[in-house]
Amino acid sequence: MKTIIIKIDDKLYEELVAKAKSEGLVSVTEYVRTLILRDLEKAKQGEAESKVGVGVEKIVQLIERKLMDRINPFTSKVDEIARKYAEIIERIEAIEDKIKELEERLSQQVKEAKPEKVRGEEVEKKRERKSALEILRENKALFESDIVSRIKNRDAFFSKLQREGAKIIETKDERIAIDPDFWRIFLEKISSITTQNEDEIKNVLDDIEFRLFKKLKESALLIFDVATKRWKLVS
Repeated sequence: MKTIIIKIDDKLYEELVAKAKSEGLVSVTEYVRTLILRDLEKAKQGEAESKVGVGVEKIVQLIERKLMDRINPFTSKVDEIARKYAEIIERIEAIEDKIKELEERLSQQVKEAKPEKVRGEEVEKKRERKSALEILRENKALFESDIVSRIKNRDAFFSKLQREGAKIIETKDERIAIDPDFWRIFLEKISSITTQNEDEIKNVLDDIEFRLFKKLKESALLIFDVATKRWKLVS
């Protein structure tokens, strides 16, 4: 055992005596010895904690390296995906630019073609302003089967033509509106025909006249008189 001798003043000594009593120690010597041992114990704990801290830090670094080794391959894949995504975006933007360019060209072409379109609309409006009788006069004859898809109220249409002077004939399967002048010429041609041979008749009549002739004949509205050798209209 070693002995340590220290000198202190009376005031400090009294304080040490009081501290020793407060901790249940019988002498100042025991109190000082306790303080020294306590301080040494703290020092040891500090060293131990420091060593533990260093060990923990090393473990953390090791874990970080292991994690990075695992993460790096995924990071490279993410980078590759990001690169491809950027390429796709660039291609989409290029396509959008191309579409915009085509739209501008189309818009320009539409603008350039607009005058022609307007003229077409004006012509169409003029056609719409024509009366039913004017249309009939241009076509010479209107067969109901030809206007089924264009005119819904055909009864009103034929009635209007009849009021305006058109000749309306009802055949076995359809009505025919005929321009009066065309009808007169048709009757003159029919009255001059002396044959039942359709090839010969076709040489005398034009296409519309021959179609009208066939329809009247099929409906028994036009018959050939053998005695007079003339075609007669049955009223």
